Amino acid sequence: MRIALVGNGNLAWHLNAALREINSRIDLHVVRELPVSSPWKTTTQLSDINDSYHLVLLAVPDSQIAEVAAQLPEKIIAVHFSGGTSLLSLPQKNRAVCWPCQTLKKGTSMKYNNIPLLYEFSNTETETIVKAFLEPAIGKWISANGEQRQLAHVSAVFSNNFTNYLQYISQSLLKEAQLPTDLFYTMLKAHVELLETKSPETIQTGPAQRGDQGTIEAQKQLLNNHVDWKEIYTLLSKNILDKYQ
Repeated sequence: MRIALVGNGNLAWHLNAALREINSRIDLHVVRELPVSSPWKTTTQLSDINDSYHLVLLAVPDSQIAEVAAQLPEKIIAVHFSGGTSLLSLPQKNRAVCWPCQTLKKGTSMKYNNIPLLYEFSNTETETIVKAFLEPAIGKWISANGEQRQLAHVSAVFSNNFTNYLQYISQSLLKEAQLPTDLFYTMLKAHVELLETKSPETIQTGPAQRGDQGTIEAQKQLLNNHVDWKEIYTLLSKNILDKYQ
């Protein structure tokens, strides 16, 4: 079976790493420009993927998936890895979505077998072939249709992207106070450990959870020089108050 990989960003880097860990291979790696660091044969020409290829992994930005897939042979199995993009963005009859539920950055090491992955296939033959190639490399596979996956993608934005931005705000305020930016790391790690065994709604704490309006108003005043952050603080506090009071 001949396999091609398209893309050279964070996802492609980790696919390469995961496949090398299990001594698997890519026959052709299509990148935007050369030279590039890749263990496989490389090209900048998407047209080099011809009918002799069986499986094509599309590690490209969401906005480019449909455009790139439309230039690929009809007979190949096309796979994209986006949580928010429909399976139908791939025009091929044999198509798949395999979304790894993990933040992926070039150069970071991780245990690929521990990563949950939501998958959807167009047919059972495609499922058999894709799983045979990718499942040994990336770990916990969970079936999810398009609607389920899109809701999970929104959920990931709340769970990961938004919380990371809140950490940016937190660290910015700590810098303003001339305090260490890792001040709350121990607390954060302990909270994540709690989430492994308890529901978030049972371990919510803070002034809004206990209805402490005095502290809320005082803290909002401290944010007068950061209008956008004050709006975020106000909105989140209101949501927590509405739930617990």
